[in-house]
Amino acid sequence: MIQREEFITRLSAKGYTKRDAGVIIDDFIRTLEEALVGGESVMFRGFGTFEVRERAARESMSPTTGEKVKVPAYRAPYFSAGKLLKREVKEGFIRE
Repeated sequence: MIQREEFITRLSAKGYTKRDAGVIIDDFIRTLEEALVGGESVMFRGFGTFEVRERAARESMSPTTGEKVKVPAYRAPYFSAGKLLKREVKEGFIRE
């Protein structure tokens, strides 16, 4: 798994300073979070779509005690990969 610092190092190899790469990543994530919290979906054609999905309240079972537990309704982030990303991962190389 690539951690944030390794990702920044790889991005800086593309011509950015490490500081600029870190700012870009932080701003990207913050902007994505703001859009999702605001109820918007974010789509990058070919890459994928970030959205929030509503999860209904349900009843579950505690694995330790075996008793039934109510899980309240909640909102969860969801990512759906685009066709191009799926194809590149499946074929094992990136098209330029």
